[in-house]
Amino acid sequence: MLFLAVSVVLAMGVVYYLFDPVEAGWMPRCLWKSVTGTDCPGCGSQRMAHALMHGDINGAWHANAFALCMLPVIVFLLWLETVRDRYPRLYAAAHRPGVIITVALSVVIWWVCRNILNL
Repeated sequence: MLFLAVSVVLAMGVVYYLFDPVEAGWMPRCLWKSVTGTDCPGCGSQRMAHALMHGDINGAWHANAFALCMLPVIVFLLWLETVRDRYPRLYAAAHRPGVIITVALSVVIWWVCRNILNL
């Protein structure tokens, strides 16, 4: 199962490295933006990933600053999921309601601010 997950992530990485989401018409588009005309918290994540893979930190920041800032958190949580039996107290601490609420509120604040302030 882990091999399959790693293979899928690597394949997606190769696709995002080789193809610019702006130019590739077959890349998935945001349903929320298509329907409402406003950005969701994840809008620009594909462009951010592509820019980051090409070493363009500035381009990644402008595509989706929040997703770029959350990458270390996401990597940490993915790692923690793989070692949850080895570090049960750390796993429990990372999944406390306060942590989850803080992350959820951060996403909502980003969502509102990026549409009001055009971030």
